[in-house]
Amino acid sequence: MLAVLGALFANGIITILKFIAAVMTGSSGMMAESLHSLADTTNQVFLLLGLRFYKRPASEKHPFGYGKERFFWSFIAAIFIFGVGATYALYEGFQKLTHPHPPQNLSVAYWVLGISLVLELGSIGLAIYQEVNEAHHEGMTFMQYLRESKDPTAKTVLFEDTAALLGIIIAWIGLYLTERHAGPGGGAYWDGLASMVIGVILAIVAFSLARSSRGLLLGEAATKKSVEKIRQAISGHPNVVEVVELLTMHLAPKQILICAHINLRNNMNTDEIEQTNQEIEALIKQAEPKVDMIFLESARESESDLKHAIPEHIG
Repeated sequence: MLAVLGALFANGIITILKFIAAVMTGSSGMMAESLHSLADTTNQVFLLLGLRFYKRPASEKHPFGYGKERFFWSFIAAIFIFGVGATYALYEGFQKLTHPHPPQNLSVAYWVLGISLVLELGSIGLAIYQEVNEAHHEGMTFMQYLRESKDPTAKTVLFEDTAALLGIIIAWIGLYLTERHAGPGGGAYWDGLASMVIGVILAIVAFSLARSSRGLLLGEAATKKSVEKIRQAISGHPNVVEVVELLTMHLAPKQILICAHINLRNNMNTDEIEQTNQEIEALIKQAEPKVDMIFLESARESESDLKHAIPEHIG
């Protein structure tokens, strides 16, 4: 939440400043950056909606809760980055390349880019701080957490801010080369080229975020580390003979659903089986606190219909 609010505040100010600079200078690079920041600002609102709605309790219509709201709004944010930021930046750059004309009042653009750089550095610093704390809490390094985390919110903010920093640098280079009249034609095409490069960066970021959110929306399994901890917790119970099948799915970044089929010792009565199931559920939640729902199917080994795990079902 803190990273999203910080990004919303920074991007809101940056968007206004960039639009003013874009109008005053006529720079395609600045206009591309303006639309980029507008997309980022709108996306923070989308992410806040996800953080608000996913906490709603389960209902008859949604018995597994609303945890995937986080994934949905992150997917919408990725589409918005592409639809508004990348598409327009590419279009604006193409127009500038086909009808080149140098921007004006570049000192205004430099000042705005400088202020934007400071604000973006603050925003990305806050996002990294939050991710590092989460990684420490999970017992992972920052890079491990970034790869394995199922939380799309902070990851989206981090990716957006990184793209924003690259965009600022590219826009500055485009303006600088244009001002120095570098290359043929007085260098007027550099501004348009900068806009197109910004568009490509935004498209790559949008695709990466959409791909990550898509996997979670479709029902992505828990990490191998979490699955192994859950499996060991089940098989570690003295009454368990075999973990035949173990399926996992993320309902939210920190909510995991489990479906497991296990075989128990043959000499157990019904009461003992029921008691064992309760103990196994407690062991699972102790081993992996993210587990929120458990569906456990247990049977005596001699009575089990499922002797081997179905490969395509392994989570």
